[in-house]
Amino acid sequence: MKAQIYILLLAIGLSFGCKKSTTVDVITDGHYTGVLVVTSSVKSVPEITPVSVTLKDGKFDITASGNLKPAAVKGTYTLNNGIGNFVAEGVWTADFDWNRILNGEYDVKSSGVDLTLKRRFKEQANFPPAVSYATLSYEYILKRTD
Repeated sequence: MKAQIYILLLAIGLSFGCKKSTTVDVITDGHYTGVLVVTSSVKSVPEITPVSVTLKDGKFDITASGNLKPAAVKGTYTLNNGIGNFVAEGVWTADFDWNRILNGEYDVKSSGVDLTLKRRFKEQANFPPAVSYATLSYEYILKRTD
């Protein structure tokens, strides 16, 4: 009888100890709304811009609210091992931060409803010791609305 109780308690303990992953290695087609969060190491408050994104069949269409340049971007994307490669189509002027364009490599976290895209940058090395550089991060935090 004691052995059965121990086995039962062990089974219950193992079932609570196992947690299923909530992320998937796919981007679900659909319409998403959310924000682009730009964080800077020299500013204490991040810049937040509302965005609307449509993803369908490897193509994206993004629209930003407010004074963001460009206000709309279209392009294509692929996903491989949790890294999204976005290729924006268009020509832009040089009077804004081009990192705000959904273009390049992004770490992708998706639950099927929530989608986070965080911009990946290549490692920089050999900075002169007397030079200080600000670090920036660009992250789309989205929720599927359809």
